[in-house]
Amino acid sequence: MVDVKLAPGADEVAMAVMLSDMLRANLEKPEKLKDFNKLKARVYINAKDAETEMTMLFDKGSLTVYGGKEGNPDISIITDAATLLDLANINIKMGMPYYFDETGMAVVKKLLKRELQIKGMFAHYFALNRLTKIMSLN
Repeated sequence: MVDVKLAPGADEVAMAVMLSDMLRANLEKPEKLKDFNKLKARVYINAKDAETEMTMLFDKGSLTVYGGKEGNPDISIITDAATLLDLANINIKMGMPYYFDETGMAVVKKLLKRELQIKGMFAHYFALNRLTKIMSLN
């Protein structure tokens, strides 16, 4: 059983519930579980258009999901709900996120236009890579 839990009050934040359920399903795949067990980071996600935010605290094999901003995040992802869905649809090739297809290029364009902001993407590159791999539905 994968250790993914909602912090008190997080069950009232639809995005927190949806992402924790998605991660539980994704972590049934051994290659994603391997990255999950190595990931130690605090990730803040803000879907501006949906006026919702959440924090995911990954601690090498466990995840606690908070409704709202909790603590000082290593990685902050600020965008709209549709782009969050695009991020979940990033393809993984040879163990790495693949940005050279239609979905990947759309994400890169949004980064360049600042429609997608990922703070901490260079300082926490390996954590962001692991996060992308475990969040990807592909």
